[in-house]
Amino acid sequence: MGSHAVPVLSTLFLLSYTKLVRTIVIVLHKREVTLHCTNESVRSVSLWYEDPNVEYAKGKHAGLFGFALLVTVFFVIPYTLFLLLNPFFGKYLSNFQLLNRLWNHFKPIIDAYSGPMRDEYRFWPGLLLVARIPVLLSVALVDSFIQSQHFLLSMLLTVLAIVLSLSHCFGGVYKKRMNNVLEVWFLFNLCIMVGLSGALNEDSKVLIWYNICLSVFIVTFVLIFVYHLHLQLSHMKCYDALNKKLFKKKDEDDDPLLDVTESHLTVDEQRRAMVPSSTDYIRRESVVDLF
Repeated sequence: MGSHAVPVLSTLFLLSYTKLVRTIVIVLHKREVTLHCTNESVRSVSLWYEDPNVEYAKGKHAGLFGFALLVTVFFVIPYTLFLLLNPFFGKYLSNFQLLNRLWNHFKPIIDAYSGPMRDEYRFWPGLLLVARIPVLLSVALVDSFIQSQHFLLSMLLTVLAIVLSLSHCFGGVYKKRMNNVLEVWFLFNLCIMVGLSGALNEDSKVLIWYNICLSVFIVTFVLIFVYHLHLQLSHMKCYDALNKKLFKKKDEDDDPLLDVTESHLTVDEQRRAMVPSSTDYIRRESVVDLF
């Protein structure tokens, strides 16, 4: 990966964050079951929600439970706080030489996330991660605590509306205007998708609108990919030479058309071109008279 190792790894961490948090919520999710024994005693047992035959944090579930806690404590929470509070850390840790030296090792990672943002909004990637948490909890717990699908869609729409409103209030968090436009475009389409899913009752109509919005996402992603591919290839000499050759060939193909249109003159136009007009005679006589 070379010099792109840090951005690539940072992107992989960001892409795996959603799936990782959802898996942790599923692993840590439990249910309480009340058992009525034959001797008229009542006992409460904690079971794993995904498999009621497994006791919670015991036996087979103990390893998953411990690993989920370790990942939560040593990766998810520090990673989220790291992205959310990095402007605060960078400002106040610079007063301490030892901590500032340690913080400088993490700056390439921060720049991979917050580089496109303006300096006062470098917390934006962390805020987007925090905005995912209520949605992830709703999706993971939809079968137990949240029975209504409309409630889930309303929560997702609320989160999207808040993020979109904050982005508008800040006047754009990215340095480049195109990045602000793309973020608003994706959030707006996602709001439309969620809103129509909650408003329409027929599954066929919901599926049609879902496919339309998904197609818009895919087309936009393909255009972004092609644009970045063009930027990467533009630094290569062979790609630049190929472009020049194609444009040069196109110009050569266009020139004969112009020559043909100019050469097809009528007989009268050719005579006029050969015989000078009266104004030319007047101009010549006036020049002779001067001498």
